Amino acid sequence: MLNRRYTAQYDTAIVRILLLKTKDSVAISSESPIKMSGAVAQTGDGGSPLKAFVFVPNDIAEAVKIDPGYSPLIMNGQPYRGSIELRSADGTISVINILKIDDYLLSVVPGEIPANWEEEALKAQAVAARTYTYYQLLANRKNQGGFDLEATTNFQVYKGMIDEKPRTTEAVRATSGEIIIYDAKPILSYFHSTCGGKTTDDNYVWNTSHLPYLHGVSCGFCNDSTKFEWESRLSLDEIRNNLSKKYRAVGAIKKISFRKKDDRVIEVYIRHSRGNLKIAGNSFRLLFPPEKVRSLYFTSKKYNAGLALAGHGWGHGVGLCQWGARGMALRGYRYQEILKHYYTAVTVTSVRNGYIASH
Repeated sequence: MLNRRYTAQYDTAIVRILLLKTKDSVAISSESPIKMSGAVAQTGDGGSPLKAFVFVPNDIAEAVKIDPGYSPLIMNGQPYRGSIELRSADGTISVINILKIDDYLLSVVPGEIPANWEEEALKAQAVAARTYTYYQLLANRKNQGGFDLEATTNFQVYKGMIDEKPRTTEAVRATSGEIIIYDAKPILSYFHSTCGGKTTDDNYVWNTSHLPYLHGVSCGFCNDSTKFEWESRLSLDEIRNNLSKKYRAVGAIKKISFRKKDDRVIEVYIRHSRGNLKIAGNSFRLLFPPEKVRSLYFTSKKYNAGLALAGHGWGHGVGLCQWGARGMALRGYRYQEILKHYYTAVTVTSVRNGYIASH
């Protein structure tokens, strides 16, 4: 059941989420009358004025803001909290959801972690997701696209009210306004499914990043994860086909070698019939379907047609290990302790203390 009556308690900052960009029409409706501002050619549903509209790119002369009445707005069949803004450029509509951060998190948290997990793990995820949101909010203040985050895995998964769950809603409510800070600023609070025994430094995954609070730590709490250990095989043809999607000049694979730090692949060297190629480990991982290269924490052996991989964990391995958070919660740790375990030298505080307003 959708908890439509929930409203953010302490965290009332506004965030702008890009839901989609499309050249197709966008349908917006509500069970109650809606308010609209901006120049637009309007097409109603005929029987209920100001309750349902269909927009196409050429209809929108300037930004159109649509505010709900007492019922949520429904965009292309899905309900969303807050308002919706439509922008049009080059024949494409950008649909932006404008809402309070805590209202946004009601969908994000269950999209990132199972809602039936232990309460303290859910709270840890809620605080990490809120902190990540604030970090991006401050980092993207000058974004010319009119939004702060996208509703995809490029940032945090967000599907609106349809994904909300009672237990994760309670975790968001119970931690309302709480964030993780380092040097009085919200941290870039990366998280992932399973570290496989230990997390890793951020610069081993993204060589342009070297943040003091993203150091690798021993985990020891994620052994119950279904992704703690894994095996996979990559044929040479499969490797070439996936490489060629980004590196078109790749020829037949002759040799592959891996450079590692802290047991994780940081660089991949490929000799092929047309030359040599060096790519970052994480870039290599992301070329393949997730189940093929689940993490960079693996060993490899040759077999006739390619490589046999034996690995640990799922995801990039930086920051909060979600299965580790669950393991810590099962052992009685509070969410603040969980967060301080995975993020180095940080403090869990509240936005009410003014840390955000001063930056």
